[in-house]
Amino acid sequence: MDRNCIHPGGEELTLEAARACGWKEGDRILDVGCGGGESMLLLKKALGLRPVGCDRDEGMLARARLLDPDFKLRVTDGMSLDFPSLYFDGALLECSFSLMNRHDEMLNELYCVLKKGAKVAISDLYYINPDPDKAGEVYYEAKRILNTPKEEGDCEKADETPSPYLLDGMFVIDNLLYAIRETGFEITYFRDRTRQLQDWYAQLLMDYGSMEAYWKATLPPGTTPFCRAKVDKHTGYFLLTAEKL
Repeated sequence: MDRNCIHPGGEELTLEAARACGWKEGDRILDVGCGGGESMLLLKKALGLRPVGCDRDEGMLARARLLDPDFKLRVTDGMSLDFPSLYFDGALLECSFSLMNRHDEMLNELYCVLKKGAKVAISDLYYINPDPDKAGEVYYEAKRILNTPKEEGDCEKADETPSPYLLDGMFVIDNLLYAIRETGFEITYFRDRTRQLQDWYAQLLMDYGSMEAYWKATLPPGTTPFCRAKVDKHTGYFLLTAEKL
């Protein structure tokens, strides 16, 4: 069982993402939501890439430093990527994008820090066959809230802001792809990887008995699980890459 919190497909899926992006030796890759650094280590050792990691949990970053003291790491929630413009050759988001709320802001931040022609790889959960009326209701209500002028103290409630692109903590694929394209990216690769999610979850239940027991065994003490989705018949899993135009 991969111990990088939620990461169905493990190293195989990370390498598939890197191949689909065409990253080459020496490329500087931003790992957003890098967790304990397992994918960073793989990218560095197996492909000769220069990974830079960011995560909002300092306990997970401490684990990453144990893997490699030379890792470049930064604490961030992903809403503000404090890096120079046109700095990275690529970006990786493995089961981290759905944990955020302000996806439009994150996409724009990525657009700014990526070089022209750079590719971002996203693997995450999606909602299988969502009810279009419910998805539409969530989308427009979230957009209404996001477009409402802010008042004093609202910035402290950022984590409470709904996302137009999530339904029960999983992406509505059509809405997500639209948002990616509107930011200035072109979708270059999309594969359904639900089978890897199902295999991962089955192994989790065999090893730990429940998701709650898994969190307790794998997260640093005091860390609250970020994932809001439940794995059931509606839960799918995808890998996509997109190129900055």
